Amino acid sequence: MKIYELDSVRANNFSEDVGQKIGYLWQQTMTKIEPGEVVYAVYHEYAGDFTADYTLSLAVEKAEKGKELVLDDGTYKAFPVVPSSTGFSQDNVLQAWQEIWALEKAGKLKRRYEKDFEKYEADDQVCIYISVY
Repeated sequence: MKIYELDSVRANNFSEDVGQKIGYLWQQTMTKIEPGEVVYAVYHEYAGDFTADYTLSLAVEKAEKGKELVLDDGTYKAFPVVPSSTGFSQDNVLQAWQEIWALEKAGKLKRRYEKDFEKYEADDQVCIYISVY
């Protein structure tokens, strides 16, 4: 599937400024996104496993918006993000990632570290797709 990058940042999950970097990326990119547009947060260009550096790109499906990114036809495991009783928040996304990392540490998830992505639907549904063997 082809999507189109609006902006990106190089990050590391365990650096002190990761929240600031990713928050700034979202803040700057939201001005380029139309209401109701599906947004993809694509994790790629991994330097290693989830403890290493990676590139996070925010992307949409409209070709006129930016540089082409291709999500390969490989196998993905879906992790729906469950909202809390007060609704959806970025804390729910972080909690889902922490569960993914725990599965990986326990040897229950064999990641390819190609392109993983979060898909943000217009109805506040969010799902994380992890590329697996």
